[in-house]
Amino acid sequence: MSDEDTYVRAKLTEINGAIERLTQMLNRMIDVLSKITEVQDSNSEISLAVAANSEKLDELMAKIENISVSGLARPADATTLEQKGAVSSLSAVLDTLDSQIREGVIASDLSIKIAQAASTLEQRGGVGQLVVKMQRWVRILKTYGRVDPINPSDVSKLRKDLKDWQKEVSQVR
Repeated sequence: MSDEDTYVRAKLTEINGAIERLTQMLNRMIDVLSKITEVQDSNSEISLAVAANSEKLDELMAKIENISVSGLARPADATTLEQKGAVSSLSAVLDTLDSQIREGVIASDLSIKIAQAASTLEQRGGVGQLVVKMQRWVRILKTYGRVDPINPSDVSKLRKDLKDWQKEVSQVR
């Protein structure tokens, strides 16, 4: 073989190695882009689920606001069927709120839902201390940015408080 043939072979081998490295890099880039697409798809699905839950909660809040408060106007010692129904509606408000609390939820949306639930509980004659505790969480959630997700530790604290709220409502029964 001549020196030219050896030189051409060396250059072709070098070019072949560069092509292989480029192919590997392109494959990695394709993997990254597919992961980004998966994350965007799951984010879109979560946003749709949050919007659907928000609409359901709004519908429930409207229905609850239309329910008569006549059962709560009587003295606390009168254990009537209407009064138990009113307490059940208070529990329903908290149960609906429970479905809205999850990691990744937008803080401003949740603060609005908690404020609405507190308002509904107050209108229904709910426990005053419970409403104050709920309004405290509204203030806490308003410290987040408009589109910030809630810190997972705050979500766990809120869930714990929600369980306590549900116990308070059940004690009224």
